[in-house]
Amino acid sequence: MQISKRRWVIAIAVALYLYFLLPATAQIFYELYHLTQIGPIYWGYSGFKAAGYYFSVYEYRLLVCLLVAAAIIVIPTIVKKFRGT
Repeated sequence: MQISKRRWVIAIAVALYLYFLLPATAQIFYELYHLTQIGPIYWGYSGFKAAGYYFSVYEYRLLVCLLVAAAIIVIPTIVKKFRGT
């Protein structure tokens, strides 16, 4: 069974996002909160800020990104195989 190129692109994009852009997402939420003054947006900022910090100091960050990419590629294939399609 051949894995589609679309799934590869999504997996690589998610892994790169987690590795490089998670703290930048917090900054986007921060700026958006100051533009709109909507409280739940600040909660999003707080969540992404904490996740970005803890993930950036996590020792196995690269391994986690690779495992997430592998899961995005492999899990749909396994599900299709068990469904028999």
